[in-house]
Amino acid sequence: MTSQPRLRLLLLAGLSVTSLLISSGCLSIPNVDDHFSKSDPLETVRYFRYAIDASDFDKAYQCMTENTHQQISPLQFKALIRFVDVPELGDIGLRDLIVNSSIDPQSEPVRGENSSRWITLIWEDASQFIEYSLKITLGEDQTWNIDMLSTRGLDLGGPAS
Repeated sequence: MTSQPRLRLLLLAGLSVTSLLISSGCLSIPNVDDHFSKSDPLETVRYFRYAIDASDFDKAYQCMTENTHQQISPLQFKALIRFVDVPELGDIGLRDLIVNSSIDPQSEPVRGENSSRWITLIWEDASQFIEYSLKITLGEDQTWNIDMLSTRGLDLGGPAS
């Protein structure tokens, strides 16, 4: 009789440990810095998208230019990503637009700016095909940064470019 309660206790302990191991593995999202860098325009956009997808808004915010930082605070950025919809695209959320668009791997030079490139993202669903570009600029620290105020193809609220 004493072995039956002991067996139940061992099974319960084993199930508890197993569920803890499984759930702890699901809670850890890999660090963006372990997988992406800001060493070129394409990698910067990948870094930015991964950080947004992982809800690491601080890392995503660090991808932006100083000019963007002067116009958009970290709190405003987080709210834009989480709550703003793009009317031109049937009110899709800005987060979904950035994370779920395809990336054209070929960057284009920005006319008149040697240290800036356009990276084009493509949003496609059953009713529409939209190309929009993010302006990526080489910073003084030799990393590339996104100018969210200068986009091409969609107006995200910045000055016309």
